[in-house]
Amino acid sequence: MNASNSIQQHQQFNRAAWTNQAKDYVEDAETKWRSQEPVWGIWQWPNADVPLLPASLARKRCLEIGCGTAYVSSWMATRGGECFAIDPTPRQLVTANRLRADSGNVVHLIESFGEALPFPDNTFDFAISEYGASLWADPYHWLPEVARVLRSTGQLVFMTCHVISQLCCPDDDSSRNETRLLRPYLDLYRLPWTDPPTVEFQLPHGKWIELLSENGFVVERLLEIGAPEKGVSRYEWADAEWAQSWPTEEVWFARKT
Repeated sequence: MNASNSIQQHQQFNRAAWTNQAKDYVEDAETKWRSQEPVWGIWQWPNADVPLLPASLARKRCLEIGCGTAYVSSWMATRGGECFAIDPTPRQLVTANRLRADSGNVVHLIESFGEALPFPDNTFDFAISEYGASLWADPYHWLPEVARVLRSTGQLVFMTCHVISQLCCPDDDSSRNETRLLRPYLDLYRLPWTDPPTVEFQLPHGKWIELLSENGFVVERLLEIGAPEKGVSRYEWADAEWAQSWPTEEVWFARKT
């Protein structure tokens, strides 16, 4: 199933950037597909400390939105879930397809943008996004789509950059966060970057709560995550010392009523 040819500028930019970066994530994908122990985010927190996934997903239909190489879907499959993974970047899905064949896990891979999910209403019990649609897709489009395809009482979990981290991030996103505010909080929405041209999306917490509520969700939990002691990240801009005092990531847990 292919993404529509009619796509927005931010979708073009982001897909092109991830096409170029796909090779840089192959080794990480291979490690994570081989492992049954999930780790999360830029600091690789274990699931025991940052529990994005429940211990069991037996008899659950699961959706990963913006899957990249789909290792999260592999972890869900090992927990008994019937897993579907979507991503708009064919080169990422090529890696996912190879690793899926090697692992034996059943994961249905689909090329699509998070803003237009190719599924009927009330299809899934659990949906997740780890720096996928949660950061790179327009929340005013992807979140209503998730609400549409989730069944009643279905759960949505998504991880993205923490709003404080984004406020302190220089326009040159290769530079480390500063200890001062560099952009206005109330106007947060689209965050364009230039090298390469990409667009991220970030909302103030009040706007996230408002948007989730408007789409029939109740917020169950919000985790605000910094770096572990002696934390190390593959990303040059991730400053463990900074992240001992301020959160770099946030995880939202919401349930459809």
